[in-house]
Amino acid sequence: MKKRKGAEQVRDYMSSSLVTVGADDSLQTAIDLLRRYNVRELPVVEHGKLVGIVTDRDLRLVAPSYPLFRDQEEIRHHLSNLKVASAMTPDPFFVSPDTTLLEAAGILRDRRIGSLPVLEGQRLVGIISVTDILGAFIDQNAG
Repeated sequence: MKKRKGAEQVRDYMSSSLVTVGADDSLQTAIDLLRRYNVRELPVVEHGKLVGIVTDRDLRLVAPSYPLFRDQEEIRHHLSNLKVASAMTPDPFFVSPDTTLLEAAGILRDRRIGSLPVLEGQRLVGIISVTDILGAFIDQNAG
C-alpha cells in the first residue's frame, strides 16, 4: 500500500551513518572530516548529547585566508588551534524520526538551513538534509 503523498517520514530518508565532531575538536579536524566523508555539516556531540552543528559554511566564515598567513601549512596550524565550539551553531533545530518530510522541508526552507539533526528522545539517530528531501521528491514523482 502506497503512503499518502506528504505522509512520508524523516526516518524513511534520513542518513543514519553519522559523522560527528566534538566541541573541543579543532576546526582542522572538522574540515578534514567534511572532506573525507563528502558531507556539508557535522553534528557536534558531547557526552552522547547533541550540543550543536557545524557546517562547511560556518568553517569558511571563520577560517583564515592567505593575506593573513604565508601559506597553507600556516593556515592548517592556525586551524588546529581553533575549536569547533567557536564556529558551531549551538542548540540547533532538530526533528524526530516520525516528523513528516513535508514538515522537515518546511523547517529547512523557513530557517534557510541545509540539514536537521534527527533525535529520538535525547539520542542522535540521523540527519536529514535538503539533498535527502530532494531525493524523496524525485523518488515520489519519477516514472
